[in-house]
Amino acid sequence: MRTLTYLKSHRLWVVKEILVWGTADNALLYYLGGEEIESTGRMMFGVSAIGGTAQNISFADLVDFRGNRLPGEILSPKVLIRPRSSHAVYLVGEESATGFRVARDPAASAAVNADFFIYEMGY
Repeated sequence: MRTLTYLKSHRLWVVKEILVWGTADNALLYYLGGEEIESTGRMMFGVSAIGGTAQNISFADLVDFRGNRLPGEILSPKVLIRPRSSHAVYLVGEESATGFRVARDPAASAAVNADFFIYEMGY
């Protein structure tokens, strides 16, 4: 059974030359508000992102360098990024089982190409 578990996990995909156009949020704005409606008061708290728009990437939309589609869900994924230019590309937040968010260096004048190494860490 251990061999079967090993073979089912620790998969790797190499996805080449993905165009990253998104930029990261510049700031998070936290706010606190109060209101009173019909003599009932309440406090409200919220957060809004100000600035860029990170790019959402789903595993199901990717194709590796051999032409194979990635699965829709990856167990415990880890994504490593290799930019193909001098401008950085980085993860925004954590990877999920269905995808991840990326952003490019805001100093880049246009979208940046990058390669993704996607590992399934397994159980």
